[in-house]
Amino acid sequence: MSEYLPFWPKAWIGAYVTNGGGTAVVYSRALPTNGFTEVIIQMEIDATFGGAAGGPPWTTVGVEPQISNDGINWKTLTVTLLSIANNATFPEQATEKFTEIGAFMRMKITITSREAASGTIVATLLVSGAGRS
Repeated sequence: MSEYLPFWPKAWIGAYVTNGGGTAVVYSRALPTNGFTEVIIQMEIDATFGGAAGGPPWTTVGVEPQISNDGINWKTLTVTLLSIANNATFPEQATEKFTEIGAFMRMKITITSREAASGTIVATLLVSGAGRS
């Protein structure tokens, strides 16, 4: 059996990022994942965000899944999971499967910029999953 998990339904995400490697962190909603044996996560970005497409990866959006059994203490499953840089050809997707499951799962979304100036980075982002039992 499979169940759809809308961690970040297709919508904009934005954050103020400081210059020279600043990172902003946003968390998705926490969804119940108890009873699943694996969760497939997909992230998708539709258009260029921060800096110019085709150049160096001035800006990246990364997604790391976190699990918890109590909804308070969170464990990050990987150091780097899904990442899309603004020099990709859009729309861009990244997908990964996870077999370490907790009662809840959420996404830690990081927006990193190497731009020379600080500013707000905005992207159209979708982070969804499919839980399988």
